[in-house]
Amino acid sequence: MLTIVKNIAYILLALVSISLSAAILDKDEADKADLSSLQDETVVFQSIGMGIALSIAQCEGVDLCSFTVEESEIQELINTLDARIDGLVLKQEEAEDPDGFDKVLTAYINEREHYATHLEKLKSITSTLDIDSDLLDESLESEAADFPVDSAKNEELQNYLNDLDAFEDDELEDDEDLEDLSDLPELE
Repeated sequence: MLTIVKNIAYILLALVSISLSAAILDKDEADKADLSSLQDETVVFQSIGMGIALSIAQCEGVDLCSFTVEESEIQELINTLDARIDGLVLKQEEAEDPDGFDKVLTAYINEREHYATHLEKLKSITSTLDIDSDLLDESLESEAADFPVDSAKNEELQNYLNDLDAFEDDELEDDEDLEDLSDLPELE
């Protein structure tokens, strides 16, 4: 039991220390950062990527779903990753620890590929949802457009509708004034 408590305490301490040091660096900080800071940043990108993947997976195959991420946000993260990769490539020859440097660069490249995959998946899902909503809108519009055409085919109904002068006034009519209107025609 004591070892379980120690393990849980160790895990919580590790998570707290990671979360305190974990952040996406701004451009100036990234240019001056050491390898361990950049490695920590790749962990942050991995965590964000997992959240994006879960958000997308939650909405796959669901007709009505609200994404917690937008295409523009993923694109902004990809742009940040591209900037990190470009900056690291320029510094590659000056690296004191080439193996560690290559690991960090590879981690950024892998994350960039994951984000590009997430973006494509999100685009495909949202385009499918847009097509489905367009089909629904078109079907509603076609039904609304068919109504006047169908009613015009029934001449007796059209004549009755033309006789309804009582509803053109803004004021309410008394029921007694409506007696002179003919009864509704029987529909076939």
